[in-house]
Amino acid sequence: MSDEALGLEQAYSVKTPEDNRRLYAKWAATYESSFVDAKQYRYPKAIAQVFDDVVPSVTRVLDIGTGTGLTGMYLSRLRTGLVIDGMDISPEMLAQAKLKTRADGRVVYRALYERDLTKKVPNENAPYQALFSSGTFTHGHLGPESLRNLLPLLEDGGWLVVGVNNEHFESKGFASELESLVALAGIERPEIMRIDVYEPGSVHYGDQARVIVTRRQAPIT
Repeated sequence: MSDEALGLEQAYSVKTPEDNRRLYAKWAATYESSFVDAKQYRYPKAIAQVFDDVVPSVTRVLDIGTGTGLTGMYLSRLRTGLVIDGMDISPEMLAQAKLKTRADGRVVYRALYERDLTKKVPNENAPYQALFSSGTFTHGHLGPESLRNLLPLLEDGGWLVVGVNNEHFESKGFASELESLVALAGIERPEIMRIDVYEPGSVHYGDQARVIVTRRQAPIT
């Protein structure tokens, strides 16, 4: 199958971390031209805008499921002083993210880490003040159980801004997992927003995502 033929059907059909690695190894080089541009995919820009709207002044942030780095790139242009790191399962996608630059020509990402976010996530840095994600919590990728893997990466009071595919949110029980985390005092009660994933005129226009906005409270033991 050619890179140009890859798309949502293939992305949604993956089942394991290794499936993800194989898909994005093939797709990384043409992901933006064959999908983001061709389908008028606005999700990365929308998540960056939500982050800028709701998160107060922070300096150290982490991009979960970095992909080719579009969300971090957009956010770096809204918040010029941010130190941004990224994590993704695909080294090929991270290689594309490494090339992303800020408005002033500096690279977007301070550091990029290859990580399987379905498992406990090692962190080489101090806890982050905020985490953000677009396009990673979706069919065949990360489910609600992975939220618990992310919380240790946040400092107490740190912000979580996570986009979740709308159907995935409903079918995988994200609301129930969020309620459990609230009950454990792991997070504050979240605000759930809705955003359009594609621009008007896209063949997929009308598809939406939920955006979970919350803050970490006490560590979960």
